[in-house]
Amino acid sequence: MKNRPLVSAALLGLGGGLRSFAPPAALALRGRGPLAGPARFIAFGAAAGELIADKQPQMSSRLALRGLALRLGFSSSGERDLGGWEGAGVATVTALAAAFAGSWLRVKVHGRPAQLAAAAAEDALSYGLVLAAVRK
Repeated sequence: MKNRPLVSAALLGLGGGLRSFAPPAALALRGRGPLAGPARFIAFGAAAGELIADKQPQMSSRLALRGLALRLGFSSSGERDLGGWEGAGVATVTALAAAFAGSWLRVKVHGRPAQLAAAAAEDALSYGLVLAAVRK
């Protein structure tokens, strides 16, 4: 498919906007990116830590400077590795949109059990998107 790199970029950005360490973990799983090989365990560990930390009530907003910078940086650099600069731009824009949408949706969910279920669903969506983006 001619537009496959841009579709891949959009998927990677959407998933990365929801979970910042999803793009490097997916790339490492496929043996791609800077954390391939033995360094992949750094990506896997960071991703696992994020999945746990995200469920904590005291976790800061994904729109805080640090969280947003990680989401945009990992999404754009991951797609730069896969599809070039044009893909990096698409991934950055879609990561930003997903971060804002995810933040907006999360404040709509009330009650601890519902919040945990929403976070788990967001985890699954994020990793499904990034894994689809990096499939061979």
